[in-house]
Amino acid sequence: MATKVFKTAVQAMDDIKDVIEMADVITNTSLTGEIRIMNRRLNSDKEDIVINTIVVSAEQITEGYFNVNTHVPNLKNQVASNPTATDTTQPNIQRMQEIGSILMEVIDDYRGFDFILQLDSGGEIVPDGKNWFYGFTVKYTYLRRDKN
Repeated sequence: MATKVFKTAVQAMDDIKDVIEMADVITNTSLTGEIRIMNRRLNSDKEDIVINTIVVSAEQITEGYFNVNTHVPNLKNQVASNPTATDTTQPNIQRMQEIGSILMEVIDDYRGFDFILQLDSGGEIVPDGKNWFYGFTVKYTYLRRDKN
């Protein structure tokens, strides 16, 4: 009977994280936070990259879809319609785009030892409570190697 050699969603997320770390995205973007799997740290006010899973198949050619989300603090002290107030609800779109563009360059068409990464979406800015993040989807392909 053949032994099935799968990659779990966690292993795939670790592969994506490793690709980002090997490209030294933290240094190249001056990222103030960290790269994490699934969630940000509670109450993080830094720039963080979070990788989470959407769906992973268990076929011979394993395909999975993952989100890569860039969380950036809102702009501070923006002029509001009330002259005595400041607006802190506006996303820092320029910074999101800067980090997101570098991430997409690193990830798109990356060929690892036993997996391939491809962009599945061009990204979008998504509300997250009182904050925002820039997210895009990555297709992860892995050829399952069953052993006899």
